[in-house]
Amino acid sequence: MQIHKKVGLILAIFLLGLSSLAYWGYKYFFVVTDDAYVNGNIIHIAPRINGRVAHLYVVNNQFVKAGEILFDLDPDMYATLVAKARANLAINQAKLKLAELTETRLHALVKKRVASIQEGDSAEMDLQAAKAGVELAKANLATAELNLGYTHITAPESGWVTNLSTRVGDMVMANQPVFLLINNQEFWVDANFKETELQHIRVGQSAEIKLDMYSGQPFQGIVESISNGSGAAFSIFPPENATGNWVKVTQRIPVRIKIITLTSRYPLRLGASANVKIHIKPWQEN
Repeated sequence: MQIHKKVGLILAIFLLGLSSLAYWGYKYFFVVTDDAYVNGNIIHIAPRINGRVAHLYVVNNQFVKAGEILFDLDPDMYATLVAKARANLAINQAKLKLAELTETRLHALVKKRVASIQEGDSAEMDLQAAKAGVELAKANLATAELNLGYTHITAPESGWVTNLSTRVGDMVMANQPVFLLINNQEFWVDANFKETELQHIRVGQSAEIKLDMYSGQPFQGIVESISNGSGAAFSIFPPENATGNWVKVTQRIPVRIKIITLTSRYPLRLGASANVKIHIKPWQEN
């Protein structure tokens, strides 16, 4: 009976030591956190001009390809401005021809001393003014044509339409976002590690990412960057540690990890919770 107790004690000590060794080895090779969230590039879709929405070609959460039309603004006003600019250019071109003819005739008369030098100079100035008028009219026409083209708003990148509440008939303002487009080409995880865990994290290290929404599907990642400040340091009201009632709290530093194994079978959602495990190599550090 005593032998069995001793064997059991030795086995228990052995298993405890083995589990401690395994834990130490795990902590030596990996750093992990469950304080991590999926992020991506968000494009703010905004018109370059003011106008009324005439046609809407997308719905919320729809996937669109780069260059695909999103919505149209009423082009009538801008088409009218193009017509006016073309008419103004034609008028200025006619004025230029008249100024060229007048300057040529006066130049000949000045040579014959029938007209004064001052009259010749005046004709030359009128010619230069007419040329400038034509160039200005051309620039105004180009601007009007650009604005007419801006009534067609297309997707700058492929991705998902989101936060869409605009409807046909709504007035929209230039450079004011109408809705968002989540780009589908790049996603990353913002993993918040404790400051005590950053010692061995380096840019370029590989990582394994598991999302709560796809528990059985791991994603491969690579450490892209490490923030130069904690999340609290960039908050609207950062902590004030000189007030006298300061309590030390371990801070978390955001680490950006690019997801490099994207697949259409497992679409990613911004803000999705993630568990991150970074493979560290402390023995390779100087």
